[in-house]
Amino acid sequence: MLFMKNWTRDRRLLSFLLSFFLLYSVSVFYLSQACHRDPSSVFWRPDKALQLSYSAIRKEQARKFTDRAERLEQIKWDDTKAPQLCIAIGSVNRHGFSYLRDTLGSLLEGLDELERRQIYVVVFLAHSDQSQHEDSTASWLRNMADSLPAYPNDPQLLELIRTLESDDSYPAHARKQKIDYSVLLAECAKVRPAYTVTLEDDVIALDGWYHRTLLALRSAVRKTREMGRDHFLYLRIFYDGRLLGWNAEEWPYYLGYSTLVSLTSLVLVLSLRRYFQAARKAIPFELVVIICGICTPMMISLFFAAGRNCMLPKRQGVNLMQMYGCCGQGLVIPQNQITENLLPLYRHSNDSHAAVDTFLEDYANSNDELRWALTPNLIQHVGGKSSHGVGDQLHGHITDSIPFNSDFETNDPVLLSHEHLAWIDELRSNNSG
Repeated sequence: MLFMKNWTRDRRLLSFLLSFFLLYSVSVFYLSQACHRDPSSVFWRPDKALQLSYSAIRKEQARKFTDRAERLEQIKWDDTKAPQLCIAIGSVNRHGFSYLRDTLGSLLEGLDELERRQIYVVVFLAHSDQSQHEDSTASWLRNMADSLPAYPNDPQLLELIRTLESDDSYPAHARKQKIDYSVLLAECAKVRPAYTVTLEDDVIALDGWYHRTLLALRSAVRKTREMGRDHFLYLRIFYDGRLLGWNAEEWPYYLGYSTLVSLTSLVLVLSLRRYFQAARKAIPFELVVIICGICTPMMISLFFAAGRNCMLPKRQGVNLMQMYGCCGQGLVIPQNQITENLLPLYRHSNDSHAAVDTFLEDYANSNDELRWALTPNLIQHVGGKSSHGVGDQLHGHITDSIPFNSDFETNDPVLLSHEHLAWIDELRSNNSG
């Protein structure tokens, strides 16, 4: 009789273990398919995650637009009104690689005339001798940009720029970059936009980026006021997914939640055994050990292995991003921040230790500035060739060493087009009314 009882118990334990491992295997398979775009996941597949899917479509659309712009001057800003946005793009020669045409084309392609007239586009070819830039004589550039500034005619400044240009070191790049930004921001400030959008010259914008930016800014302003604040530093429209994983600084939270889950499972199983006679028979002590000592730790480990972006994705919309925001590919900055703080800061800084994105984050941390980020992102970083030749970014390939947001590539061009057209219809209706 005892033998039969033990056999029945052992068979139940074996059946439970087999069922659990089957469920666990199915979960692993599912997560391997669902989480392959998350760089913090063990299932990350860079060969798939780094493919330019939607970006390739936008590149093709951008090139068709710039082909037309090569022959015909395009609609530009309506200078009777202050623009909603000033687009500030700094560009340097990358020795055989040029992304500027696709960047500018993706920003302007698909814009309605009413939208385009609310935007002021500044493209700064950041060379003391602008003929060194491969696009300096391009007709499409003159026909698309509202302004093509140069360095101020200051002999001392130009001499400094030439010295920095001849130096390939990171400190020289960091120093020159702040001067370049001061030129861009000053040019935008001339037309007094509501916001300035700083973009790098190797990004691709999605169809409908403009109206999504305006809607996100309204949300950022509202949420800032709800926090009892009267201003924010910027709205980020691109962030690098690599930095949003399980960060080492937050290990106490991970340990705490893992411990809580483990204790909860233990308390739940023991409570069932204590208060329900049927459960006491169905859950022997050996099964308690298996559930709490094997199954629960394995599920917790799988949760973390699947990756933070996959298991705990950021909420869509505008959210605070006070940490781990990288990099400087796309920031929308209120104009009062530009004129009162950032423009003087860049003009008078001699810092050579931090590039502009890091320098700006240091400023934000020192002054407790609010930083918002939009999910999903409105632009993608596609530049595999660094503007200053660092790291692995020498040959123009998209690798896991560059800032990249894999979710951008899952955009549906048809849905985005319909959304954009609906916005344009509403804009025309309001304008005619």
